Amino acid sequence: SFWVLPAFTWLFLLIAVPLAFVFILSLVRRNPAGGIDWVLGVSNYVRALDPLYLWIYWRSLLLALATTLICLVLGFPVAHFIAQQPSAALRNLLLFLVTLPFWTSFLIRTYAWILLLRTEGILNNALLALGIVQQPLPLLYSNFAILTGLVYTELPFMILPLYTALERIDPSQVEASSDLGCTGWQTFWRVLVPLSRHGITAGVVLVF
Repeated sequence: SFWVLPAFTWLFLLIAVPLAFVFILSLVRRNPAGGIDWVLGVSNYVRALDPLYLWIYWRSLLLALATTLICLVLGFPVAHFIAQQPSAALRNLLLFLVTLPFWTSFLIRTYAWILLLRTEGILNNALLALGIVQQPLPLLYSNFAILTGLVYTELPFMILPLYTALERIDPSQVEASSDLGCTGWQTFWRVLVPLSRHGITAGVVLVF
C-alpha cells in the first residue's frame, strides 16, 4: 500500500543499493596504481578460498560460537534474576545497569580492556603482587583477550531478549513444577528453557 512505500524506499536506498554496490566491487580488482580495474571476474572469491583465509574464517566461527555460548550461560541467570525482582523500580535500575556500557564509546571501552590485560596492566600487576605468577602473562592480543572483549561487548544483547521472555513467564507455572516434585534443574530444563525459547533464539541470533 501507499503507507509502506516510504519505508520500502528507505530500505532500498540505505540497504539494497549499498549491498549491490559492495557486490559489484567484489567482482572487480584493484590495479597497482590504487584504482579499480572495471573488469568483472571472480578472482576475489577464488582468493578467499586460500587456506590462510579459510583458517581465519574457521577461527572467527569458533570465537563466535564460544562467545554465544558464554553469553548464554552468563546471561540467562542474570536475566532470570532481574525478571524475578518484585519491584518494577529495581528491575528498571538493573536493566539500566545492563545497558550502561552503551553510554560509553566502544573505543574507550576497548582501551580500558587494553589497560587491564596488557603486560604492565592491572591484572598482570595484581597476579605478580600476589605471587601467583612469576612473570607477566601474554594476555593481550590473544584469543583469550578477543573472547573476553567479545563477551563483554555482546552480553547485554543476550540479557535483554532473555529478560523480555523470562519476565512474561507466569510464576505459577514455576510453582506448579515444584509442587509436582520437580527439582531446580528439572524446573529449569522443562519449564524455564521451553517457555523462554524465543528469547534464547533472539539472543543467540543477535550475539552470533
